[in-house]
Amino acid sequence: MFEDRPTIMADITIEKNNNDLFKMKGSAVDFPMKEEKLEHFWDKKGIYRVDEEGEIVQGLGIVGREYPLSTHKDFFSQQHDMIINKFPAEHLEDVKTNYRVSRDGAWALQDIIFPNVKFPIENRKQKTEIGLRNVSWHSVDGSASNNALFGAIDFFCTNGMITGEYDVVRKKNTKHFDMRNFINEIEKSVEEFYLTVEKYQTWATRDITFQDAKTVVENLPVANRKKENLLKAYEQEAVERGDNLWALYSAFTYYSSHTDKESGFNIRSTVHDHEAQTMLKREFEVAGWVENEEFVKLAA
Repeated sequence: MFEDRPTIMADITIEKNNNDLFKMKGSAVDFPMKEEKLEHFWDKKGIYRVDEEGEIVQGLGIVGREYPLSTHKDFFSQQHDMIINKFPAEHLEDVKTNYRVSRDGAWALQDIIFPNVKFPIENRKQKTEIGLRNVSWHSVDGSASNNALFGAIDFFCTNGMITGEYDVVRKKNTKHFDMRNFINEIEKSVEEFYLTVEKYQTWATRDITFQDAKTVVENLPVANRKKENLLKAYEQEAVERGDNLWALYSAFTYYSSHTDKESGFNIRSTVHDHEAQTMLKREFEVAGWVENEEFVKLAA
């Protein structure tokens, strides 16, 4: 199945005839910032969102004087350069990028999907395709380090998937932060995508019973109401995918990809928008669930 893997990272440079391939212009992260010393705090400075004339629109946070300001546009655009220079041109066709912010714009996430880098996952019940996904996030208020990872997305249901904290390239945003080294580590992490897809294929052919799924869910460290909704999600997934471990995992990723009230996994609204951060936390929560002893037993 994987004998004809495409070479994702190739020494090829495409012409940058599309200056906004990743659709950042006009997005949620496309706004200028500036930093200013705080009058009564010699070791602190403020980070602000500003308009095109440089006038302060909103405060984004207070950080240490040595904390380097890298705007969301700068942080993500340097990764765009890496991807354009290292990916084959055909893999960049029709890329889809979603930008989201939390904490009034101080925290930002970029989610890139590569529709042309994909592999089939199939069993006797269903065939779907898993595509390559790149997720990166950071903050300008010190609430998050600089992070990036390569994960996957199920094109059947658009559920995003990451496999765990260990896949994350994470560097603190200090004066010693080197974007070049950060980019190099992101490049290395893409090969994990192949290994992950092979694992998902195994799960798709691992038959389980409803009682097996229930045992896994009952052993998760979550509230009873959430367990009930996860089991409902599993029953729905099993109709499409069959009674197998892949359907159970898809129920988990449904939880980490949906916030509507009908799903039972809605998010409580607060004054400071936190939905983007919460959804990312859910993905890592799911990554922990598949390390649960009962899930591991079924996967063995």
